[in-house]
Amino acid sequence: MQQAFKAHVPNRAPGLRRAGCKRPARLACRAASAVASSVSADAAISWATSKGAKLERASLSSDLLTDRPLLIASADAQQGDVLVSIPDSAWLSAEAVKKTTVGKLAAAAGLEPWLQLALQLVADRFGSVKSELAPFAESIPEDLDSPLLWSEEELRELQGTQVLQTLGGYMSFFRSTFSQLQSGLFAASPAAFPPAVFSLPHFLWAVAAVRSRSHAPLDGAKIALTPLTELVSHRRASNSKLSVRSAGLFGRGQVLVVEATRPIRKGEALSMDYGPGKLDGPVLLDYGVIDTASPKAGYSLTLTMPDSDRFIDDKLDILESNGLRQSMTYNLTPDEQPGAEMMAYLRLMELKAGDVFLLESIFRNDVWSFMQDPVSEPNEDAVCSTLAGGARAALSGYGTSIDEDLAALRAGSAPKGSRAEAALLVRLGEKEALDAVARFFEDRRATQLKRLVYYQERRLRRLGLVDDEGRTTYDSFFKDGIA
Repeated sequence: MQQAFKAHVPNRAPGLRRAGCKRPARLACRAASAVASSVSADAAISWATSKGAKLERASLSSDLLTDRPLLIASADAQQGDVLVSIPDSAWLSAEAVKKTTVGKLAAAAGLEPWLQLALQLVADRFGSVKSELAPFAESIPEDLDSPLLWSEEELRELQGTQVLQTLGGYMSFFRSTFSQLQSGLFAASPAAFPPAVFSLPHFLWAVAAVRSRSHAPLDGAKIALTPLTELVSHRRASNSKLSVRSAGLFGRGQVLVVEATRPIRKGEALSMDYGPGKLDGPVLLDYGVIDTASPKAGYSLTLTMPDSDRFIDDKLDILESNGLRQSMTYNLTPDEQPGAEMMAYLRLMELKAGDVFLLESIFRNDVWSFMQDPVSEPNEDAVCSTLAGGARAALSGYGTSIDEDLAALRAGSAPKGSRAEAALLVRLGEKEALDAVARFFEDRRATQLKRLVYYQERRLRRLGLVDDEGRTTYDSFFKDGIA
């Protein structure tokens, strides 16, 4: 089970359907800090408005603490009001890229949309032959806050974290992708892809730009980068959201709008949640930011029913019939107990020996409901031992302790708004979640196993053969020879 406490690293380029923001700042988050200056923000707005974008109820301002550019409400707004509108003519989309030389070649090679966008960004930012989309690429600073571009020294602050483990998988994938491009598309069209322009550092910068600036609903196969959205701050308690609406003659066009989700006062910074439901670690990895005003600290635990289990086919059948998969990921947080579904999954995973009769076909429709409560003392003991031991083992992999991180946070050793502060908060959150889950299962194992009501007793109670105090109700049948 210790393996379950290691980061789950997908074998593809995850997160390319997600949005971007940068490093955390005093009180909240330093969202959109990768907008290098008000000059680049002005340039982005100028280009976007020339393409039809409109600041409906928004204007450019700067954060008083960080001096970064951001969008604020230029007038009071109500829920549902459009604050910013960006027509598809201003989107950096696969359709737009296909009109360029690089885009045509990338599309003809069958590259995925996100990769087409990344190559176009490289060409327009670092190449000598630029497309009409170049102003968009040039508005993106080279010094992005994505962990993909952090220095080795900065990455050491993430030692032991899931962020660093997952980042390693990402980097391997992107380096492999670049190598394939070099031997394939680049070699076939050297004039369009000169090595000095299409280098690994430039490629990684473009990948980070695509990751940090792609927002749902313009993600996945429909991925598109849009100007101005990077000026909307990341906040968990957000006041706006993105949505796509039909526009133009007969609704053939599309427009991305920043829409108010609650009343907004004039002068309030526009904000949206870049990673709804996601913990701080994945948000930092995907967007380069966390919201310190409303943190979502935690650890993502991926549980996998092992193929070596003698009863794997039965267990997978039970999972599938209840809408679950062989591998499931659950978020562990410092202030919440493990959820009912996770506990049921663990009991099914640890089902063995005298409890496997529950896997018989006659119980197939009911076995998942049986897992919602303790099955037997050995089964519950195995669950507790597995989770507590795995969490403690994971904690030993960090370079610092919880107390050391708390001391560093109190001492302010990581400057406000720095990558070091973001790394400190993420690794502390992971460790606090692991410590909490370890304590929960250690206490459950030490003090509660004898007090729990298990399957056999619950069944006898339903049959009326055991009372609520656990005493049998059929002793009289065995008195005076009656039986």
